[in-house]
Amino acid sequence: MATDETTAKPIPEVELPRSLIFTLDKIPEPWGIKNLESRYVYANPALVEHFNVKSQADVIGKFDSEVKSNLSDNAEEFVRQDKQVIDTENYLVTLELHPDAVCYPFTVNKLPFFNENKECVGIIGYCRALEICSLDDYIKGFMPGSLTLNQPDDLFSERECEVLFFRLQSMTTKDIFETLCCSERTVQNHIQSIYQKAGVNCLANLKE
Repeated sequence: MATDETTAKPIPEVELPRSLIFTLDKIPEPWGIKNLESRYVYANPALVEHFNVKSQADVIGKFDSEVKSNLSDNAEEFVRQDKQVIDTENYLVTLELHPDAVCYPFTVNKLPFFNENKECVGIIGYCRALEICSLDDYIKGFMPGSLTLNQPDDLFSERECEVLFFRLQSMTTKDIFETLCCSERTVQNHIQSIYQKAGVNCLANLKE
């Protein structure tokens, strides 16, 4: 059992079931496990690739500051985060931006790692690339999700609000009637009704 020199308390060993290791090794996202002194006791192949090092041996048994990776520049902050997770025994999610090491933003999720006696013996964490999408991606069905459109007032009907919303996203009449599953004439009538109620004669004036 290791000893933490700063506290003179023994550091409990982190026992990892082989089934857990086999499972994490197959996951395409970076996963790692640290002990209570923030030393890596496990790193899956995806985490090795994330660090841009050659093998698991370049990570396991090391502190973040000892891993030869550009991500190690933020090692002090990583240790602070680890301590927060250990002290509170609660999960922590951070947004990471490291353009010199990884070409995309990603989130890191850290959770306390417990043994069979329900004692926190370390931290388990994983990284996930941040999904960035535009409103247009949702409208055109490229991303999963839902949009709730609430009427701002009683000037326009609910359907007029929907049509207005899509027009303000620069969607064509054809795109709108296909999205709303109605006829082109119906959409055109709604657009004319919107213009009349707003006292304008074109979309540009409506935007103003």
